[in-house]
Amino acid sequence: MSGVSPLEIVERAITVLRNINSFDGVTVSELAKLSGVTRAAVNRYLVTWKQLGYVERNPTTRKYTVTPKVLEFSCGSLRDDWITTHVRPHLIQTCKVMGWPLGFATIRNSQLTVLENTDAESSMIVYPMREHMTLPLVGRSAGHVLLAYKPEDVRKDILSVALAKDRYLFTRTQMDPGQFENDLKQTRNQGYALSKVPGVNWGTLSVPVEINGDVDFALSNRFHPSAIPLDCAAERFLLPLRKCAKALLKTLKSIRPE
Repeated sequence: MSGVSPLEIVERAITVLRNINSFDGVTVSELAKLSGVTRAAVNRYLVTWKQLGYVERNPTTRKYTVTPKVLEFSCGSLRDDWITTHVRPHLIQTCKVMGWPLGFATIRNSQLTVLENTDAESSMIVYPMREHMTLPLVGRSAGHVLLAYKPEDVRKDILSVALAKDRYLFTRTQMDPGQFENDLKQTRNQGYALSKVPGVNWGTLSVPVEINGDVDFALSNRFHPSAIPLDCAAERFLLPLRKCAKALLKTLKSIRPE
């Protein structure tokens, strides 16, 4: 660390924490590549963040995630009261019917942001997802739904910014841009996206929530492919998801008039 100023040390430590917050589990090697520092430096920062309670490691996957304590940095500013008041009741009601957890997401800062979820209400959860967790757009069905309904120029701009932040956005999911565009086309044609989350035993099914002609939100449910095979998920979950999305549309149009 000789020759590195205190300001640079703080900046690198925050960069590491920001990159952990951007993924639903990330390894030391991935953090080193994403943050532009050595593995040794990443390990030093992780020790600090763990001691402070902002980071934890999954003992099985050996991947790091942030803890809910990270929300202290925002002082609650990201909490959307209208989502808690108007969206959450619909999610909880549908979660009771389906059993598996639901999530309500949008795109913020070229990343997928989970605004609300029912992990606390589902008995199927091992590692709960935090509200306002940010995830990569590529490889997540909610991200594919949201991008599929964006105008082409807007979609390209979002992906350009996302790739500037994370150049491994496509390679991590073993998907090239051509395959991705075909996937988005299929998503538009069938009206939903279905995928297995890269690196973890989760499948996701997502449908658009269209308000006044715009798809700014995606409604999803997560499930274990070992319990519900991927090719059976649409038959099992699509109808209740679309029913929930329709109820959300009616509610949200009343509070976000055209």
